[in-house]
Amino acid sequence: MCYHSSSAPAFDVNTATPARVYDFYLGGKDNFAADREAGEKVFDVFPDAPRLARANRSFSLRAVQQCVNTGVDQVVDLGTGIPTSPNVAEVARAANPDVRVIGVDNDPVVLSHQRAEASLGGYAIVQGDVRRPWAILADPVFNHVIDLSRPVLVLCTAVLHFIPDAEGPERIIRAFTDAMAARSFLALSAVTSSDTDPAVIAGIQDAYRNATAPAIFRPAEHITSWFHGLELLRPGVADVSQWPGRIGFPTTVRILGGVARKPSAYQP
Repeated sequence: MCYHSSSAPAFDVNTATPARVYDFYLGGKDNFAADREAGEKVFDVFPDAPRLARANRSFSLRAVQQCVNTGVDQVVDLGTGIPTSPNVAEVARAANPDVRVIGVDNDPVVLSHQRAEASLGGYAIVQGDVRRPWAILADPVFNHVIDLSRPVLVLCTAVLHFIPDAEGPERIIRAFTDAMAARSFLALSAVTSSDTDPAVIAGIQDAYRNATAPAIFRPAEHITSWFHGLELLRPGVADVSQWPGRIGFPTTVRILGGVARKPSAYQP
């Protein structure tokens, strides 16, 4: 299957974007001088940024594998990012060759690369902004690929820490959890301010100050509250390097992640 919707918006190579800075962390080549400058500023205060990025990516793939192994055969990857291998679609299809995967992003470079990958078949990509979840849920390509009357995994990793409170991260989560069927899963991760040096937080926030989105650090209890009404899988909300067990070593800046199931008696 190969679908895409909408044309990509114009982009400014002189303004860093979270997706391209993340690509820089992972050692990719799909970034520009502005992205590398922002990334280098992060390295100045947090040299382990690449290790944390890899840990978050590994968490995402483990969450996909675990949820598909339970029988879920639809995956929505919000803020899918520049493709790397193995990617979400590859891991999902390895567990179930019939799984349907759709990526959502609004970064023009991401869309260009993901459409090229999607042209090879196996998954779909749509242009969408997570800050407007209802537009994503109403997208005709999205609804051609994903049947929300059946269980689905909604993956939202390393996305919400670029959404300020004023733009409603809780509203975004609620829109998707309300729309998905019982026995669906939500997997999300976000950087936390808990037990983090305020000077490091300030340095990272300064690095993203001129990017297309700011870096928002939130307390652990705030991130946990995003799973309200859902049944968290063990071990709950944890450092991404420790989910579902110890995979690596935590860094001084932490991303917390969790996976939760929507119960039949869901009460938001």
